[in-house]
Amino acid sequence: MQSTLSARYARALADAIRAKSNLEGTAGELERIARLFGESRPLRDFLLNPGFPAAAKSQAFETIAQKSGLSAPVARLIQILLQKGRVDLLPEISAAFRRIEEQSSNRVSVEVTTAVPLEEALKERLAGTLAKFTGKTVRLETRVDPAVLGGARTRIGSVLYDGTVAARLRRLKEQLIGER
Repeated sequence: MQSTLSARYARALADAIRAKSNLEGTAGELERIARLFGESRPLRDFLLNPGFPAAAKSQAFETIAQKSGLSAPVARLIQILLQKGRVDLLPEISAAFRRIEEQSSNRVSVEVTTAVPLEEALKERLAGTLAKFTGKTVRLETRVDPAVLGGARTRIGSVLYDGTVAARLRRLKEQLIGER
C-alpha cells in the first residue's frame, strides 16, 4: 500500500512540474531532502511525533525549505505530506520519482558494490559497458563493501548480478554441504 501511495505522490509531482522545470533537478532535490530526513534523527522524530502541532512542523519545514533552496513544487509536496501525516513516505517518494525521471530520459541507475574504490577510468569503462548492456544511459553509483572480498555486485533496477568472491564462496559451500 505504501509503495503504491508513494508512486502516486511521485507521479502527481512529475505531472505538476513536467512543463515548468526539469525532472532531474527535482529528483535531486527530493533525494537531498529524503537524505536529510533519513540522517537527522531529531528532525525525523520531530516530524513523525504526533505530539507536536502540525503548525509547528509546517513552520519548521518552511525554514528548512528556504535555507536549502527547495523549489516551490517540492516544498509544497512536503507540506502536503506533513498535513496528511505521511512525511514518512518521503524516501519512497524520492525513489519512485527518480524512477519516473530515469524512464522519461531513457536512463537507468546502476549500483555497483566492490571491495575497494574504483578508479575513474574503470568507472567510465564500466558505465560504457553497462550502457551497451541496458541500451540506456547509465547513472553509475559505486559503493565500497570490504565484505564482498573481490569482484562486483551490480544492481540494475530490481535485478542483482552477484559476481563477488563472497557469493562464489557461499555457492561453493552450499554445493559441498548439499553433496554429503
